[in-house]
Amino acid sequence: MKKLHLFVLCAVFLLAACLTGVLVSCQDGQTETSSATGTGTSTEPQGSAFATDTEPETEPVTAPGTDTETDTTPETDTETETETETEGIKLNIKADALNPLMTSLWSGDEVRNETVMFLDAGEAKSLLYRADCILSVTGYDGKRKYTEGVDYALQDGKIVALEGGALPTITSAKYYGADSTSLLMTKYNGKNVYTHWGEGRAMTDWQVNVTYTHSDGWEGYRQTCEIGQFAGLVDKLNRGEDVTFIFYGDSITNGASASFVYNYAPQQYSYPLLLTQALADLFGYNVHYVQTGLNGTSRIPNQDYTVENARGTITYINPAIGGWNTQQGLDNYDSHVKPFIEQYGCDLFVLAFGMNDAGGAPRTIAATQKKILNRVLEQSPAAGLLIVSTMVPNPDATNGWYGNQEKQQKSLQSLAEDMRARNASCAVACMTSVSKAVLEHKSFRDYSGNNINHPNDFFSRVYAQCLLETLIGYGNIR
Repeated sequence: MKKLHLFVLCAVFLLAACLTGVLVSCQDGQTETSSATGTGTSTEPQGSAFATDTEPETEPVTAPGTDTETDTTPETDTETETETETEGIKLNIKADALNPLMTSLWSGDEVRNETVMFLDAGEAKSLLYRADCILSVTGYDGKRKYTEGVDYALQDGKIVALEGGALPTITSAKYYGADSTSLLMTKYNGKNVYTHWGEGRAMTDWQVNVTYTHSDGWEGYRQTCEIGQFAGLVDKLNRGEDVTFIFYGDSITNGASASFVYNYAPQQYSYPLLLTQALADLFGYNVHYVQTGLNGTSRIPNQDYTVENARGTITYINPAIGGWNTQQGLDNYDSHVKPFIEQYGCDLFVLAFGMNDAGGAPRTIAATQKKILNRVLEQSPAAGLLIVSTMVPNPDATNGWYGNQEKQQKSLQSLAEDMRARNASCAVACMTSVSKAVLEHKSFRDYSGNNINHPNDFFSRVYAQCLLETLIGYGNIR
């Protein structure tokens, strides 16, 4: 049965992957048009810089749809170029160019477009912080605006969906009353029940964006800045040299469940696109998007990203495939990675498998990832290696989705230490720890794009922010 579920899930994911879109977030930024790659092309609405991906190996995966819109391109007319120094590395960046939606969640006193999902009217939802003032609540696409005191209220730092208000509420009956075709089961009233899930707008139509201020600080896990490990890459960016980024992983890296990838508002990019554009904005780079021509790879913008007076070009390559586990990543290296390094070189290699390795031994998974990294270094000895530990899947799932994903991170950290001992530039972006810290404040359905194992637009931004912190550190963007 589990194999049948996996087959159905992969089929659904491939169908969803044919859908493409552009995402825009809340009230800041800009969008850009884009097109699909891989198994087909699609119409290109205006897009913004945010997206992600998800799929487990021994468990079901994918789903369709959501809706949200916002503007994501940063203003550049008032940008000031600054020079920051950390670990002896100077950063020549335009700090003002960073898109406001890429502002770190772990500092400051304002959170933009944090998503929540209500089951029933009257429900109170916690946010990442205790809210002092709610500035806005919008639909997922950013178009519909809700009214405080009519649709929602702020009570004890939480947001409450008011009876008779217009906030979307799926109802507990529908959420826990899915039919037997559902790929997700959870506990409800002491019983295992089929539970609502789905890709695209199936989840996000029920989610809303909350922008609010807070006075409390973050007390959970904080990603460590590892800029010293990427000194070579940063040096090239500082000097305006052309660089190449390659992202290799499963569906989350492929782009699920970013609205841009599934081609609906707000057309936000996946985390690889978000991270790349953030670095391009900061360092004053254009981005050239490479059409891989590989079946199953994700939609990318149909036009290269350009900035005024660009100092260089980032070549963006994403051969990630939804549903793959780490072993499949190794088995397909020669077709999905090797040719691109041969043609374009590699300055940053992001390796992000693990969601579909739910039943694998963590040390075996790390050993397989080591083989992939060794192949990269054989071709490009100076490449910076960024390993991403996977977010955890839905912890309420009772039908096999939640396996040993949370146990993989420690082995990956040991792998990074081993690579560094061999003088390789390597670090881990600990999304496992980040996602577990978020779960201390929020329900999984609040930030998932499919309710099983994919991030929505909000959590795609969290992914991108975690990687940006790892590479250069938010403390150096000033």
